[in-house]
Amino acid sequence: MNIVQNKILLQRLAADYGLGTMQGAARRRFEALARRQAPVRQAIRDWQERLAGLTELQAPAKPPEVVWKRIEIALHLEREALRLAAARSKASAAPQSQAPSQPWWRQLFVWQGFSAAALSLALLAWWQPWQAAPDASTQARAPAGTASEALALLLDADNRPAWLASWSGARQQVQLQDLLGQPVPAGRSLQLWAVPAQGAPRSLGVLGAGDAGKVLSAAASQVQGAALLALSLEVEGGVPEAGGPQGPILFKGPVVHRTL
Repeated sequence: MNIVQNKILLQRLAADYGLGTMQGAARRRFEALARRQAPVRQAIRDWQERLAGLTELQAPAKPPEVVWKRIEIALHLEREALRLAAARSKASAAPQSQAPSQPWWRQLFVWQGFSAAALSLALLAWWQPWQAAPDASTQARAPAGTASEALALLLDADNRPAWLASWSGARQQVQLQDLLGQPVPAGRSLQLWAVPAQGAPRSLGVLGAGDAGKVLSAAASQVQGAALLALSLEVEGGVPEAGGPQGPILFKGPVVHRTL
């Protein structure tokens, strides 16, 4: 469908965008269309101007502290991306020394665009807004100082946050949330791996097509000590843990651990 030629639909979408009710993948697609189509940009500007007058009738409201924190994190990570991309370009231009081959999971620790430290700080700042309040049964099972949790933000090849993974030691579960809505190809599966600083990766389970918010069972022995989480694209149903991932690593990110 050509949205530009459908004036009514274009106005509805532009109004939805201007109001802020258009979210997620739909908003990103509309922004991509606006970059290519001048009429879409004009429709957005028209609605933003119409709606701007309404703000004069609203009493000033102080945004939550987490909003400013996320803006600060986004700006910091953008600066880190530029700095590390420049360093990577400089390193790739220099003569490469002969280095011994290493397993694929060692190569995962070479970050492309973000430093693990910067991303870990972002995860720590984001932690509280993502956490659900523990229920009474969880608190009963996990005395203070004994329960543990972990969080990882997995990036794609373009350094975009793609998956959010949170592990609860009390529930022995990893909860995964797809942030980009990218479909899994037919006949394939995503397999989650915990990669320790030393030793071989451990499989945490398999995601099938349509698993946008998946919960996987994971014992503490599988997650504790993991420095990275990674999602690989595998044959349907996944591959045995002993052989490690057979397909490409699509998403990866550092793990932040904490004890409650």
